[in-house]
Amino acid sequence: MTDVTPARRESDGIDRRTIIKGAAWAVPVMAVAVAAPLAAASVNNSGLAVTNTQTGLLSLNLLDGGGTLTATALTTVPTEFTITNGAGAINQTATVTVTVGRPSGINLPVGRARGFGVYSLNGVPSTAGQRTAVYQSAAIVGQYGFPLTTFTTTLPVNIPSNGTQTVPFVLGLAGNSTGVSISALATFPVTIVVDFGNGLTRTATSSVTVPVGAGIL
Repeated sequence: MTDVTPARRESDGIDRRTIIKGAAWAVPVMAVAVAAPLAAASVNNSGLAVTNTQTGLLSLNLLDGGGTLTATALTTVPTEFTITNGAGAINQTATVTVTVGRPSGINLPVGRARGFGVYSLNGVPSTAGQRTAVYQSAAIVGQYGFPLTTFTTTLPVNIPSNGTQTVPFVLGLAGNSTGVSISALATFPVTIVVDFGNGLTRTATSSVTVPVGAGIL
């Protein structure tokens, strides 16, 4: 019997099986390329704000050395921040940094006073490795003034389209005091930064106010 199978011509280039095999690999690549911009667009629609504060006779935790101090005058502290979202869900881990600055207008040329730092965030106590408290320093007087504090941690962010995620946090007293007298209203600036990566960050600001005679600094 004569073989009538058509011979493959050199001019055909590639055969039919090669074309089908290449098409199968092309589909997943297209799906990934579409998904990435959608996730980025959702983070771009996000916002951040401090959404609650507390004023009262507060029992404040000492971050350095343990124990507590109770204020004898009304002290105001921020207690939560909220991440808002636009169209598209956010499901990722972000880096959160909380910085509490030194109060302006109060000059302590010698001696140290306490500042504020993060005691817990989202119900999780902070650790010494997550916190810093940096005083000013000079060759003659050593460390002095108020500490500048930072706290850094990671936070799972899971927000549906057009939803919100509220994160509670508790501030405590950072650093140590040499018994200097603070005879002025002390306002400590608080800055919260949520970093989603790839240069996408959101920032919110607030402050801690400690009146004269509170007895905690």
